[in-house]
Amino acid sequence: MPRRVRYALYAVVVLALTAYLGVQAWDRWGPSTQADAPVNDGLEEFLAPWYEAVQGQADRPATVVVVGDSISEGILLPSPVFENRMVARLQEKLREAQGIDGGTGFMPPYYGDATTPDDTVRTGTQAQEQMFQTWGLGGRALLMPAGAEVTYPQQEATRVRVWYGRTAVLGGQAKVFVDGKDVTAQGTLSTGEPSGETLSSAGTSSEAGLWWSSPELSGAEHVVQVRSVAAGFSFVHTGVDFFDGDAESGIHVVDASHSGVAAAHYASPNAVQGHWTEVAAHDPDLILVNIGSNPEPDHATSLRTLVENALAAAPRARILIVDGYEPGTWTPERWQEIRDARRAVAEARPDRVAVFDLARHWPALAKDGTTNDGLMIENAMPLHPNVKGNERMAEIYAELLTPPED
Repeated sequence: MPRRVRYALYAVVVLALTAYLGVQAWDRWGPSTQADAPVNDGLEEFLAPWYEAVQGQADRPATVVVVGDSISEGILLPSPVFENRMVARLQEKLREAQGIDGGTGFMPPYYGDATTPDDTVRTGTQAQEQMFQTWGLGGRALLMPAGAEVTYPQQEATRVRVWYGRTAVLGGQAKVFVDGKDVTAQGTLSTGEPSGETLSSAGTSSEAGLWWSSPELSGAEHVVQVRSVAAGFSFVHTGVDFFDGDAESGIHVVDASHSGVAAAHYASPNAVQGHWTEVAAHDPDLILVNIGSNPEPDHATSLRTLVENALAAAPRARILIVDGYEPGTWTPERWQEIRDARRAVAEARPDRVAVFDLARHWPALAKDGTTNDGLMIENAMPLHPNVKGNERMAEIYAELLTPPED
């Protein structure tokens, strides 16, 4: 065989082999984990208002609300759970990038996942968890009959804010204790009025997004307890904010997720009256939406309504829909429908809604768990991030949401 022919054949073999290896690499890593691509690629202009909020955080809080399911709320994390969750890790990283500190921020009264231990402790009369009724971020609220108590873990704080709601049906009263001392009458209500001796959940209709703010506290660690006190009635409690010199400034990442839910929960009338009213009360600059891992009949319609609710609740906020990794519990065909719905919703409102491709920065998850890279809880059919996965997700979001250097 002539030498030139041999060289030509060698070249064809090399090209074929290169193409094959390239396909294999694409199948393994695909578009799902282009780690070298800038995280905020194509989103710099869209996120400009958020970057401005971060740069102006000394004068006004920069707030991002995270709406989602168990991937955002976090499940099966070690105690204290609040320290290991993605939202807490993201908050810390965003603050570190700006060289600032702050308090723990918002803590819900309970977590939506039944297998995850709550950071709060409930004593006395049994309280009832309310899921997507008409109160609470992420549809989380406690209906506390007389004698029910919920105690939050000890936190450094200069001020705390206790969130609650009202109901037209047997609404009760509660007191707030800090370090065992009743301080209810020393606080201020969300209306700007001084607090009375108790907080009241009695109303002519359901109402959400109400809060009581404590007087100035020392910067030491404090224990906050909410106690329902009206016999025969129930107090509606929805969480506590812990501030440490950052009640009117700083960076706040607010958890508004609930494990096990779908977009339809956030699209419901109850969510408008409860969850989205509470979101509005936090006055966010950005709403991060990562939803879709739990099947529902019509995700596209639900997601569209969810985003409409978010736009109405936070008129100046940008809505960033997260296009997450394909869970091991889904088929590629069905997951593509979820991805298509996200892009369709964003394309309808490009002025205020965009999609962030988280999957591009995450391993393409094999069904047998062999490509988890140590980020997932499940060894097979991976769905939930573990501690390392929560940390990695926080790193990705932090890179995205940290203002680029000039």
